[in-house]
This record gives sequence, structure tokens and C-alpha cells, in this order.
Amino acid sequence: MDLSKFFNLSYLFNRFPEAGFSWPMRITLLIIFLGAIVLAIFAQLKYKKSAGLLKNVWYKLQVWGWTTGIIGLTFFYFREVRAIYISARGWLLLFLLIELIWLVYIIKYWQTKIPQKEQIIQKEKEFDKWLPKKK
Repeated sequence: MDLSKFFNLSYLFNRFPEAGFSWPMRITLLIIFLGAIVLAIFAQLKYKKSAGLLKNVWYKLQVWGWTTGIIGLTFFYFREVRAIYISARGWLLLFLLIELIWLVYIIKYWQTKIPQKEQIIQKEKEFDKWLPKKK
């Protein structure tokens, strides 16, 4: 595999790239994009059932899944039909990079913010149990 092509802008943003993806790449991209849509549906079901702090995380995963799935399948389709300009390899690569960074931020939010908020709520409950109750 020649990695120097990733630094060649004329290769990445060619108006008329060669034929579509190879079969292993097609299968991989379809698994990623259809898996993102399945994750969005799962997150939507969890979003409706959950309450509290995780509801925000499920919403973020739902938006990420629908965006990744629909736009990714659109780029995949453009590449397969060799649409001029928008079938360039660079657009799909840039899109996948942005989606990966977005997913990392969602996971980072899940790992850092949610436990901190749970600790704050637990401390407030501990403090409130000693306060007089309203009648």
C-alpha cells in the first residue's frame, strides 16, 4: 500500500477517480455506515427509556449515528456512480476523520462529565437528607 497517495492532493481530489471501491473496502464502509444507523436506532430507543444524565449521551449518539450513516452512504453512492467532484476520495476521507473526532468527543464526555455529575448529585442527596423536610 502506497501511503504517499494520502499526501497527494491531486490524487485525493481528482474530478474523475477510477472505478468504485474494492470489495473489501465496500464491505467495510457499508458495515461502518449501516452500523452507525443501527447504533442511532438503538440510541433512540435508549433515549426514550432513560432518564437523567445518560439521556444527553444517548441523544448525542443518536445524532452521530444518523449523521454518519446517511451522509456516509451518500458519499459511498457518489463514489460508486462516479459523480463529478463529489466522488473524490478526499471528501470521504475528510468526512470519516471528522466523524471519528466527533465520536471521540462523545466518548470523552461520557467518561468524564457523567461520573462528575453523578458525584455532585450524590453529594446533594447526602446533604439534603439532613435538612428539614417541607410540609
